[in-house]
Amino acid sequence: MTYQQRIDRRRPGCFLFLVDQSGTMYEPIGGSAQVRKGQALSDTVNDVLYAVLIECTKDVREEEPRHYFDIGVIGYGGPDMVVPLVGGGRDLLVPSAQLPRHARVETREKLQWDGAGYRSVSRRTMVWLDPVWQGSTPMCGALQHAHRVLKRWVSRHRDSFPPIVLHVTDGMATDGDPRRPAARLRKLRTADGNLLLFNLHLSARGEDAVYFPAETAKSTDPATALLYEMSSELPANLVEEAGYAGRIAPGARGFVYNADVPELVDFMRIGTATTSRVRAG
Repeated sequence: MTYQQRIDRRRPGCFLFLVDQSGTMYEPIGGSAQVRKGQALSDTVNDVLYAVLIECTKDVREEEPRHYFDIGVIGYGGPDMVVPLVGGGRDLLVPSAQLPRHARVETREKLQWDGAGYRSVSRRTMVWLDPVWQGSTPMCGALQHAHRVLKRWVSRHRDSFPPIVLHVTDGMATDGDPRRPAARLRKLRTADGNLLLFNLHLSARGEDAVYFPAETAKSTDPATALLYEMSSELPANLVEEAGYAGRIAPGARGFVYNADVPELVDFMRIGTATTSRVRAG
């Protein structure tokens, strides 16, 4: 069986976030004028990185978190712009032990979703990612870049849980057909299984979300079928560990379409469910 490996300092896991920073990320999310898509995305990724950091802090007496994960964030937008947003260097991946070095701490006014609407919350927070929106959508370039980074990672971590790529976009690629680089990316593997590629499409219209479907949803928007085809099937044990057993059909893909803030948060929760596999040591 695959996707069973526990995570420890000898066998770390890997998360790579691919975030669309094209000009349309300036649009409001879910048809609301209160929060822009780029802002919702950066806030959520910052919250997820902080949650990973907490999961890697097993002993408050230690000077830094433990190295349970390698983490990267790649942004893409503008004319063929694909850039690392956390860390840098050849691999573009940061050990979880070093995450605090790449953040700043500040007090922010945030619009937070409480299930019924948005409310303003002032809080001290760690910030790795700022909202950006500019230019076109070089999605193929981002997927190719992810392949180069993660090919090196899997060659050095053959016994680890395979990498998870969390890709968030609001549109179609402007640099070609992304299905081929996505398929090539999904072929990367460790002894525990193939890389998992999850895709989420942010909505500006407030339409009903297509939520982890087991088949292609009927839609006039070509992005629906394309992103569904690009996405990996969700491993059943990952769904169970995220607390979604019985709510997501067998064979469902790691794909959400027409997402608003709640779906974005759930998407990240399932995508990072491997944090529950951390074994102290």
